[in-house]
Amino acid sequence: MLEALNNTEGNMPIIFCNIGWMKNYNGISGDSIERGGKYNEHSTGHEVCNFTNINGNVYGYVQPVGRSIKIEKIGASKQDDKIDGVDVVWTAGPESGGTVVVGWYKDATVYRDLQSIENQNSKQKRNGVSSYRIKASWANAVLLPVEKRDLIIPRAVKGGIGQSNVWFADKQESQEIVNRTMALIKGESLDLPDIDFNRTIEEGNPRLVAHLRRERNPSIIKKKKDSVLKATGKLRCEVCSFDFKDFYGKIGEGFCEVHHLQPLSKADGIVETKLSDLAVICSNCHRIIHRLDPMPSIDKLSKKLAKNV
Repeated sequence: MLEALNNTEGNMPIIFCNIGWMKNYNGISGDSIERGGKYNEHSTGHEVCNFTNINGNVYGYVQPVGRSIKIEKIGASKQDDKIDGVDVVWTAGPESGGTVVVGWYKDATVYRDLQSIENQNSKQKRNGVSSYRIKASWANAVLLPVEKRDLIIPRAVKGGIGQSNVWFADKQESQEIVNRTMALIKGESLDLPDIDFNRTIEEGNPRLVAHLRRERNPSIIKKKKDSVLKATGKLRCEVCSFDFKDFYGKIGEGFCEVHHLQPLSKADGIVETKLSDLAVICSNCHRIIHRLDPMPSIDKLSKKLAKNV
């Protein structure tokens, strides 16, 4: 899949290209390509070498619908055969579902038509890679490790990626996707705190990571706490009724965790969070909730706890 957007935060246009899922994109040996479409069911896609260093350059492949990429959508004239200075974001589908960012090329050249590799190196020859559509400097190419591929690119929602193989997001609603992606490229993504989710994160579950990041959004946490304090005067765990202030005194004042009730396991889109979607919860109950699969509701866990007391 190929998607182009305008990068209003900088001068470079930005384009998103969806390819098959791989760990390294450095040849098929010791790796595999998955969920890359019908072509990859019987053949090896040319994207298998998208992050192979070829004499200081990378040669990217994406399969658009039709023969050409409409580069006029990202600033070229209809007569141009290529456009320079494009940020190319590569996306793919992890086993857990959805579409996530796997890496990017900065300041790349995007060609309208398929280009032939004149002098294939040995790795390209072994993998049958003979053509490309995008070229960039190896120094400007970043491939995220699997455990860091957690930025979900929405599909089939307003402002998200459509179902066509070539889709140009020219609506204002798509700008949030661009802004989130540019923040990731600039290294502004929010790191998760060291909490007891390491096993799942290492397995590369982007929806769980997105869920946890949402629960650590300072703005959401503050609004929920303020709302509950105004209504009840306390921050009691909605599962077990534990109150940090009652137990620890002043040092526990204002402390609690905030849990997002709606899991992202089936959501690819940008989800608007309301205060009613959140629950005040203690650290222990929060960890237990995320330890269980499927994730239990607050009410279900509370009833289970009551039976055990």
